[in-house]
Amino acid sequence: MTEQIHEMRRHLFSERFRVTASVKASGILENVWREHIFCTLWLDDQSQSYNTLLLNIKSESELHIDVPLNFPKQIEAGLQVTVLSRVDGVISGFRSQILRQEESDIVLHYPDAIYQLQRRQLFRVPPTVQDPDEVEIYRQGALMVSGRMQDISAGGIRIMSRCPKDLPFQPSEILSQLVFKIRDSDPLHMPAVIRFVDNHVAGATGVILGVEFQNPPAADQEKVAQYVQTRDREILRMLGIGLRSSGKQQPSSWGGKIKSWWKS
Repeated sequence: MTEQIHEMRRHLFSERFRVTASVKASGILENVWREHIFCTLWLDDQSQSYNTLLLNIKSESELHIDVPLNFPKQIEAGLQVTVLSRVDGVISGFRSQILRQEESDIVLHYPDAIYQLQRRQLFRVPPTVQDPDEVEIYRQGALMVSGRMQDISAGGIRIMSRCPKDLPFQPSEILSQLVFKIRDSDPLHMPAVIRFVDNHVAGATGVILGVEFQNPPAADQEKVAQYVQTRDREILRMLGIGLRSSGKQQPSSWGGKIKSWWKS
């Protein structure tokens, strides 16, 4: 389970899901606070989750959250945490660290960034660490190059590949076929075309390719589509661990301080 949590974190907290507008990012936190939306908190290197509420936001320096039930009594300052919630039906979250633990509050550092996993983007999904990810790239007039699947959709695949020793990859290059496996499948053979080439992300010895399938065999494309849907559900299930409804929640067992806060 811990491995699955790490995979979920890697997927959500990637640059493509980062909320770039600071006003929107702060607005998401304000919404979680004012609407009393339940959050889920994980301590680093632990799979157990804790339900909590955001109690206060202090001028972009601190976040105060309620101490969850069964939370460890002694928590070391500086411990990294992950916090997730559902805001308007969209999984939202951030990474932070514990500054201190007070009697009824846990004080977190104000997060450097907020991330939102837009529902439509889930349909480009990464393989799990147990799933096959090797891809053979067969080219016209050039040597075969091997790579690893970064993510896949029903219509294409993103690959981290070694740089070719003969001819460099080019956008719009027609590929004879990609040969790869997905979970519980025989090798799939997909004709394809390169849509983008990114030499900067992978470093001097590698390259990232965005590849679109071209008239693939119907049976193979159906297998890919089913795999993507399965991974989509798995990711949603992992992100939903411990998450309750995104609607306003009323604390039922806290003291006068929380009752007073609820009325605000």
